[in-house]
Amino acid sequence: MPLSLYALAAAAFAIGTTEFVVVGLLPRISTDLGVAVSTTGLLVTGYAVGVALGGIVLTLLTRRVARRRLMTVLMAVFAGGHLVLAAAPNFEVLLVARIVTASCHGAFFGVGAVVAAGLVGTERRSRAISLMFGGLTVATVVGVPAGTLLGEVAGWRAPFLAVAVLAAVAAVAVARLLPVAAEVPRVESGRPAGGRGALVAALATTVLGWGSQFVVFAFLSAYLLDVTGFGTLAVTAMLLVFGIASAIGNAVGGRANDAAPRTAVAVTLVVLGAVLVAFGLLGHSRWATVGTVFVWGIAGFALVPALQSRVLAITGEASVLASTLNIAAFNVGIAAGSGLGAVLVDRGDLGVTPYVAAVIAAVAVPVSLLAAPRSAEPRPPELPAPALTPTPR
Repeated sequence: MPLSLYALAAAAFAIGTTEFVVVGLLPRISTDLGVAVSTTGLLVTGYAVGVALGGIVLTLLTRRVARRRLMTVLMAVFAGGHLVLAAAPNFEVLLVARIVTASCHGAFFGVGAVVAAGLVGTERRSRAISLMFGGLTVATVVGVPAGTLLGEVAGWRAPFLAVAVLAAVAAVAVARLLPVAAEVPRVESGRPAGGRGALVAALATTVLGWGSQFVVFAFLSAYLLDVTGFGTLAVTAMLLVFGIASAIGNAVGGRANDAAPRTAVAVTLVVLGAVLVAFGLLGHSRWATVGTVFVWGIAGFALVPALQSRVLAITGEASVLASTLNIAAFNVGIAAGSGLGAVLVDRGDLGVTPYVAAVIAAVAVPVSLLAAPRSAEPRPPELPAPALTPTPR
């Protein structure tokens, strides 16, 4: 794989770390800034809104900007935003900076997925996307726990400062390693070459398929404590198991979709639905739960590169905007799934959440088939495969 893909993965690592590390910092932020914990929760909600809406707006505003330059600037702004987060004097500044950095997140991944796909041949497109998104999965296993620990030792501002450094390094790597082919700006018409219906079906598949698992995943810790009977340390270990499995699933999903672009998403959704049912049925057995959580992590995150590649396969020159829309769809799915889970938990139906999640995954199967490529071969990427040597400076 081209070295430039690892620069994109490094950027994804920084982005993934900040997206989730804030959850463990909320109590400290609440105490230090003198706001309610419920109010600090806006740092999570606001980030999701920034990714979904801000990312789309940024993509539309910058569609004529050369991609290498755009991605470098996005990461530079992302780094600067985290310096503001680290020095924020009050909650209002913290929230605004959080939304700005989230908007950079949405736009970067939308453009980055298209660039990653264009760095390799069509037969390796999904694997290239999975390598870039692999930065996110590594962040859940390494970056988030490390950032949380840093916040406990050095205060909540320290993780934001660390992310600022990581993002700055990633911005330099993107500027130096991304090949000249990525400089070519594209003026996009917004008309998907594969048809609007196929694009809508692909986006709906992302919302339903990806969002389904968050009906239960948002409350996984509570489920493992109350239903399975794990202790606090065991729950932490289970989250680590899920994180390792998600990294495996991301790699598996890329290869599977390259091998079978028409059926990979549907088959993965069937496996996801089945393992969610198994998780519900075997949730009282600790050892069985270890196995189901591991398989769930693989199946759930195998969807990520497949879903993103699917959108690129059915869009032509509109792929950057469509790619960003799909990043937004991931976040809509998270919000909708966790919201539905919250309703069930409030009603005392925590044990039902895996089955509801499985039903939603099952509904996503026929929807995914409506978006399947018409031929076994995915569309050629927008960018020609460049030489692997970095552009001289």
